Amino acid sequence: MRCYDEGPNNGAKEEAGIGGQKRSDQITVSIKHRALRCFDALNPGFQDVSTMPTSCSHYFAGTIRGAERAGVDTDLLLANVGLTRAQILDPHWRGDVELLARLVQLLWYALDDEFMGFISRPAKPGTFAMMTHNMMNSPSIYAAVQKGVLFYRLVNDGLTMSFETHGHEACLTVSFTDPALDPEHYFLEFWLVIWYRLVGWLGGGLPPLTRAAFAYPLPQKYIEEFKHMFRCEYVFDSPKTALYFDARFLQQPLVRSREELKVFLSTAPVGFMMIPADETSFGRRIRTLLLSGRQLPLNFPPFEVVAEQLHMTEQTLRRKLKDESTSYRAIKETIRRDVAVEKLLGSSMAVDEVSSLLGYSESRAFTRAFLQWTGLSPAKYRARVKAEYGKA
Repeated sequence: MRCYDEGPNNGAKEEAGIGGQKRSDQITVSIKHRALRCFDALNPGFQDVSTMPTSCSHYFAGTIRGAERAGVDTDLLLANVGLTRAQILDPHWRGDVELLARLVQLLWYALDDEFMGFISRPAKPGTFAMMTHNMMNSPSIYAAVQKGVLFYRLVNDGLTMSFETHGHEACLTVSFTDPALDPEHYFLEFWLVIWYRLVGWLGGGLPPLTRAAFAYPLPQKYIEEFKHMFRCEYVFDSPKTALYFDARFLQQPLVRSREELKVFLSTAPVGFMMIPADETSFGRRIRTLLLSGRQLPLNFPPFEVVAEQLHMTEQTLRRKLKDESTSYRAIKETIRRDVAVEKLLGSSMAVDEVSSLLGYSESRAFTRAFLQWTGLSPAKYRARVKAEYGKA
C-alpha cells in the first residue's frame, strides 16, 4: 500500500480549486489566485484560503466521456457552452469552472442522468436535490449523511455506499457496480468531492479529513490536482475507496436551513465544484443574495442596495468585483442565462413565459440576450438540443 502525503501541514502551497479535476503530463500551468476574505454569517468557520476557479483540460474532456459513449454529439455539447474539442484536448489549457458547470448542467438534460453515463443505473435530474431535502431534519451531520447514504441504497443499485464510525473516525465508502464505465476514476473522484463539499456545507466549515483512500494505483498524470480536492494524506492501492472524517465534526448539528439549501441547489453544480472559500468571493456572495428564496420572476435590486446589504460603498464593491474579473451586470446575466436554460430544457414553458420569468419586458430583448449567450434563439436552442439528444 502506497501513501502520498499532501496534507495542509506539509509545506505545500495551498492552491484550492475544483475537486476531482485531472492533470495531463504533470505540466506546470499558470493559475490565477484570489485572496478571499470577509466571511459573512452564512459561512461561519470557513478558513481563509486561496481559490483556483479554473479546471484543467483533462477534467473537461473527462466530463463528456459518458455522453460520447451514449452517442451524443459532444462537439455540439461543447459549442453550446462556448468550447471546442481542440481546447479540452490541449493539456496546457484551463477553463473557467463556470463553463464546466454549464457543461455538466447541459449533460444532465442531454442524458437525463445526473451520473452523466458513468454509473450503470442513471439518476434523473433532481435525485440529488431530493436526497438533500431529506437530510435537513437530521439532528447531526452524521445522521444527515447516514440518511443520504440510505437514500441512494434505496433508489439506485448502480453504486454502493456505506457510512460507519470507527473510534474517532467516520468512514464514507463508495464503489460502483460497473467500474468499467469509469475506467479513469473520473466520476468516482467527482462523487467523493461532492460528498466532501456537502458535508462541509451542512456544518458551515471545511470538514477535517484524516485521510482519503483509493482502490487503485497513484495516478501519476494528475496527482497534483489532489491537493485541490482533499487536504489530507492520500492512500492508494487501498482495499476500498473512502473518505475518513474526524467523527467529532460530524456530531455537530446542521447549521443550514431549508431556505439556504434552496439557494445552494439553485447554483448547482457550481457549488459542488468550488471549495468552500470561493463562497466568500464577492461575486458568489452577490449571486447567493440575488437567488435567496429563488423567487420568480427575477427582480434584481439596484446596485446601491446590494452594496448596502454587504456593508460597503458602491465604489468599494465595484472595485472588489473588478478584482474578481466580474461585474454586477455580468452576475445578473449569468443568473438569467442559467434560469433560461433550466426552463427551456427542463419544462415545456413557452418562450414568452420564460422571458417574463427572467424579468424582460418583451421577448425580443430576451431573444437578443440569448443569442449572445448561445448563438441561437431560445426556440432554436430548445429544438436543436432536444433533437440532438432525443428529448421528448
